[in-house]
Amino acid sequence: MIIFSAVRIPSRVLDIDLPPFDPLNVRAAELRAQGHHVISLGQALPFFPPPPSALRAAEAALQARDVHFYSTDPGRPKLRQLLAERLADYGIACGFEDLVITAGANHAFATAMTTLVNAGDEVVLPAPYFTNHHMQVQASGAVPVEAPLADQKTYCLTWDDIAPALNSRTRAVVLCNPSNPTGAPVTAAHGERIVRELSDRGIFTISDETYMQFVYDANHWSAASVSDWRHNVIVIGTFSKSFAMMGWRVGFVLADRAICEQATKIQDAMIICAPTISQMVAEGALRDDWSYARRFHPEFIRRRQLVADRIAAMPNLSWSPTGGGFFAFTRIEGCTDSTALANRLLEEAHVVTIPGAAFGDSGEGCLRLSFGSVSSEDLIEGLDRLENFFRRRA
Repeated sequence: MIIFSAVRIPSRVLDIDLPPFDPLNVRAAELRAQGHHVISLGQALPFFPPPPSALRAAEAALQARDVHFYSTDPGRPKLRQLLAERLADYGIACGFEDLVITAGANHAFATAMTTLVNAGDEVVLPAPYFTNHHMQVQASGAVPVEAPLADQKTYCLTWDDIAPALNSRTRAVVLCNPSNPTGAPVTAAHGERIVRELSDRGIFTISDETYMQFVYDANHWSAASVSDWRHNVIVIGTFSKSFAMMGWRVGFVLADRAICEQATKIQDAMIICAPTISQMVAEGALRDDWSYARRFHPEFIRRRQLVADRIAAMPNLSWSPTGGGFFAFTRIEGCTDSTALANRLLEEAHVVTIPGAAFGDSGEGCLRLSFGSVSSEDLIEGLDRLENFFRRRA
């Protein structure tokens, strides 16, 4: 057997740290196999199934000859046209040529990074940031720069958070709107200023809007709703959350068509095209159930309030509910090692949580609790276990 020395692997790969999600999930599976009832407040998933229109489209796709072939590299024209029409609901004026269909949002972000950045370029990540953004910036040979948010309570992003991190090497700033892990949306006033300030400096705004249909207290603001968005805005999107199609792996890049033409080269080099059957299923969901996720907003809002009330009653925990997503980015007083704390919670309380350190240095001392994927019964039980755990530590 040939064993390759680690020195043969590029440093841009060796320097990437795997997030703690997988080890925690592996250990949770081991505990379940031992007969324990493990509750996961870790997974960023919605509790609802895909819409019936998506399942009907899947059945119909299996009877279509085209399903067995590649689509065009940037995606099926019918899907891209339909998506362009639907995005108008968020004030986005675009055509199908401004869209590349990808194998999920992570692949969309990887495509954008590979298309736009050179080795050594700096990419600013307002923090707490989405872990996979940091990983992909490193994988692209660029340098991730953490820009901690001043507001560590509601996590409202402003231009003043970003400006100090910029210099002549800055290529892009990544927004996560609403945020994973905090659930905080970017407001229109702050977002528009950020986009325009970056445009004036020749810096790209890359806006990951995976949770665009999970904004509860206001209308979702998209970076591509700015009138001259084509100058410097790229939006990352996915059908995973809005239509509960995580395993189908289908998302998109929205950018000026000149950038999409270049991104299509990267798409071809990586995967040729997104899975054809997944694109067909997404067409069905877009055509008949574009607003599907919004039907479940009342339940998400109910769960958010439940979690807020329960956390407020727990010693040494604090959380200010935010306006989007399905996360409670909870601060634990006195915690300096959130990874160790998450492991203790799993072993002792049999509850999966995600350590805040996975989302940047400014996330240390926090745990991300997801109230999206579990049943109402398991959510209550999970919160009971957390309260018992933290009362014993108080």
